[in-house]
Amino acid sequence: MRTLSTLIVGLAFLAGCNKENDTPTAPTQGAVIALAGNLAFGSVAAGSTAAATLTINNTGNAPLTITSIGYPAGFSGNFASGTIAAGASQAVTVTFAPTAAQSYTGTITVNGDQRSGTNTIAASGTGFTVATFTLSGQVTETAPTTSTVLAGVRVAFLDGANAGKSATTGANGRYEITGVVNGGYTVTATLAGYTAVALPVGIDGNTTLNFRLEPLAARTQFGPGQYRVGADIPAGRYYSDPIGGCQFQRLRGFGGTPSDVIVGTIIDFDAGQWIVDLLATDAGFQTDVNCGFWFTTPRRGLLTTITPGMWIVGAQITPGTYRAADSRQGCFWQRVSNFTAGADALIANGLATSDGAQLVTIANTDAGFSANQQCGTWARVP
Repeated sequence: MRTLSTLIVGLAFLAGCNKENDTPTAPTQGAVIALAGNLAFGSVAAGSTAAATLTINNTGNAPLTITSIGYPAGFSGNFASGTIAAGASQAVTVTFAPTAAQSYTGTITVNGDQRSGTNTIAASGTGFTVATFTLSGQVTETAPTTSTVLAGVRVAFLDGANAGKSATTGANGRYEITGVVNGGYTVTATLAGYTAVALPVGIDGNTTLNFRLEPLAARTQFGPGQYRVGADIPAGRYYSDPIGGCQFQRLRGFGGTPSDVIVGTIIDFDAGQWIVDLLATDAGFQTDVNCGFWFTTPRRGLLTTITPGMWIVGAQITPGTYRAADSRQGCFWQRVSNFTAGADALIANGLATSDGAQLVTIANTDAGFSANQQCGTWARVP
């Protein structure tokens, strides 16, 4: 009996020892990667972008080192490599930038030293093209000088999908903005010396939008039409670069009768410059399209030879004796004491009745000199 009892106690002791030695040891887990995020971008206009967030999670018990991320065509991200601590995550901004109207699909692969987990996630999107149109028009001054076109005006969209799109008017006052998308917008026209204007516009196809700008000071140029001296345009000296057929009149009234005309001028040739003085006593001024635009500044600087047109003695041509070597019949010239175009302005004139060289002496007391196309070019005699 005693021997049996001893044996039972011994077996029990051994059994206890074996149970303690059989307890399993937890394995080493390491870095575990898991990706999350909705990267189905849907439809995005070609040439524009959309963004979504990809989250890289490290659910393991050791740091995760990311070495690179591979993106399919059309997708990119702002994170390429780095270390993510155990239990932490890294947010990655994924950008979808379609360049054409097509579907974009693929898999984003995150490469690292993970021991387990899923390192890929699907990305998709569709590019589409947006119908675009043209906004165009012309910029002129406000009444009464609505015929005066304005060059150098910046016309720009202020808001919406077209914000920042702009164009600048050319010499004819016209602008054109292409690539404009449908919708309602605000468009501005700005030019130094004029009050800026903002207008609403609805784009549902190629659209025309004209602007009229108000000068901040007295007008310095004007085009064809009738104007009140002192009210619409200030009295003073004006210069134009007319073509043949230009007609203008200084007026004492607007009744349309011959007595309302102070003096009228017809320029039947292409002149490089013409000049008129409008007096404070004039009621108005009338000019046609062939005269072009009148400015408060000369159209030319100092000339070495005299070409067809009207010129200021001293500022544009030097006094002295000049020869028109290739003059033809009909050559007509004038020396003037002022630019009112009146009979009292005439100092002297000449008309060639046949082809042949012509001579004229311009005095330093002369205000101006004019010559037509038949005279050709005048060169100063040494």
